[in-house]
Order: sequence, then structure tokens, then C-alpha cells
Amino acid sequence: MAYRFFRDDDGDLRAATGRERRLLGRFLEADIQGSRALCDEALAALAGVLAGRRKRWEMTGNAHTLSAGKRTSRIHAETGRAADLVLPTCELRLALLEWRLLLGVQQARRSR
Repeated sequence: MAYRFFRDDDGDLRAATGRERRLLGRFLEADIQGSRALCDEALAALAGVLAGRRKRWEMTGNAHTLSAGKRTSRIHAETGRAADLVLPTCELRLALLEWRLLLGVQQARRSR
């Protein structure tokens, strides 16, 4: 699945994920936002789950709850009627890595 993560004209982080993965984009925009620390925490927890050091990991953010297992993860919208998104945990990890790269690039530009 191809994603496009970027900053809009106002400087806000955006995730273009396509219709099937819309909830992933909303999770990144609303819950991870511009927090490198939260993104790093999620990546570390997912690494533990994927390596078998943890059975499951869960976090509830501003608008979504993420439940991660070794094979699949589920994103649940706390408001509205959107169906849960179930996706491979390795795909979620890759999306978070790309999001983290965008955060790092933006931080590097600001420190110049």
C-alpha cells in the first residue's frame, strides 16, 4: 500500500492513505500528530510485539484506540461510525516509520 505523508500549506501533518486505509491516516493525524516521542513509543512497542517479547500492546489516543498483536493490528475510532481497520502489524510499523521520517526531516529543517 502506498501512502503519502506531507505537511500542508499551513504546516500541518497530513496522511494520504486512500479509502481503504483512511482510518490509519486519521490515527496518525489525530493521535500521533507531530509527537516524535509518541511515534517512537509506538514503534518500540510494535517491535516488542513483532519480536515476541510482548503478546499485545494497546494505546488510546485523542480519537482512536490501537490494539496490536503479532500478526494484525486494529484501529478503532472512538467517535463516529467508522468500521474498525484491521491491518497487518508489519504494515502499521512501516507507516509509523515513514511518519517518523517526516517528523525527523521537519525537525532538521527547523534547526538550520
